[in-house]
Amino acid sequence: MILDQIRAVYEEYSSQVAKLEGERKVWDGLFGMGKKLADDPCHERFIEELEKLLKGLAEEKPSSEVIREVLEFIYSTPCDEEQPSGAVMPMNAVHSLTVGLAEQLSPADAAELLEQYTRYYPKSKRFPVHKTVIKTLERVKNS
Repeated sequence: MILDQIRAVYEEYSSQVAKLEGERKVWDGLFGMGKKLADDPCHERFIEELEKLLKGLAEEKPSSEVIREVLEFIYSTPCDEEQPSGAVMPMNAVHSLTVGLAEQLSPADAAELLEQYTRYYPKSKRFPVHKTVIKTLERVKNS
């Protein structure tokens, strides 16, 4: 199932970032010394793998219920306090990859997901990507 594949991508990514954070030295990234966590290719791999899975899902024209389950997972995962801190921003950034799928939701599923999303991301903590997702969910809910 697609949700299991997406979970596996997230788990692998979280594991890689946690390992990198654990191996990090105090001076890494300071004054150009050492290796910056953000430069590791695992971030790019995570985005590419997730994008491939989401594009494949969108092409299959899945039910609104399947889309809602996938999006609920993607939207809630960065809020999990057990996520490595270096993984949270990229996990938020990939919300931009979900807009096409969100447009395929039923109005009822969009309304439910919008209510959850606004709880996960209150106004004071929203990035531009969150605002884009909210606008998309509002548009679908009202269609």
